[in-house]
Amino acid sequence: MSEVLLILGLVSVSTSLLGSLLVLQNQAMIADALSHSVLLGIVLGFFVSHSLESPLLVIGAAVFGVLTVVLIEMIQSRRLARDAATGLVFSTFFALAVLLISMFARNVHLDLDMVLMGEVLFAPFYRMAVFGLSLPVALVKSIAILGVNLLFLGSAYHPLKLMLFDPTQARLQGVPVKGLQLAVMVLVSLTTVVSFDAVGSIAVIALMIGPSMTALIWAKHLPQFFLSTLMIALLNSWLGFALANQMDLTMAGACAVVSLLTFLVALVGRRGLEKTFGDN
Repeated sequence: MSEVLLILGLVSVSTSLLGSLLVLQNQAMIADALSHSVLLGIVLGFFVSHSLESPLLVIGAAVFGVLTVVLIEMIQSRRLARDAATGLVFSTFFALAVLLISMFARNVHLDLDMVLMGEVLFAPFYRMAVFGLSLPVALVKSIAILGVNLLFLGSAYHPLKLMLFDPTQARLQGVPVKGLQLAVMVLVSLTTVVSFDAVGSIAVIALMIGPSMTALIWAKHLPQFFLSTLMIALLNSWLGFALANQMDLTMAGACAVVSLLTFLVALVGRRGLEKTFGDN
């Protein structure tokens, strides 16, 4: 069970880091869009490989995740609202995936097994050898994607900070805003795809958005916001793990419920303090 908790913690940290960037840009629903649109890539990858274990499924999902982001940006640039563009793209990709499954893969539960019902409790059963050690594949993938995300945020922190709070000034100073935004979305896509197989889309969306939404209630500056997000992400994953074990629940559902509860507690606590001491 320690491996399960470690995988859950790594996924929560990795997803919440990128979720912070989405929340600050008012793009939280991108995570939900990706959770649906990548199914088309998984389906096409299965049609090519004829195997649920093929890496083509992950590659296809990542490609369509990036394609989703690119199409949303293109449609939005035509003066259509971002939420409308998001709804149009992900619903189209998801509908195509469902149609293909119903026509050609009726007996293959791609939608459930590969996306919606990923369960972290099963992650330790799929292992690989790394430097002579037997480790869960999900653990290795989670460490790798977390390292990539930390490297990106560390190397691009100052340009990202300027882009998040003043895009116009960032452009005037020569910051490649479009390139940074695309890089963020590519990493969001890759992170969600890698995390789906371990914990499922429900947990990924909750862990990606919930901690940063909660941290935003209290944070006064960006470093505090990131640190609070990471701490809340770890807390949510631990509480979700404990709740699921205690009540024999699915881990994804428990993490999603805990994410909502911690947000509500933070929101009520903040308003209570404001009423008592004023907004300082």
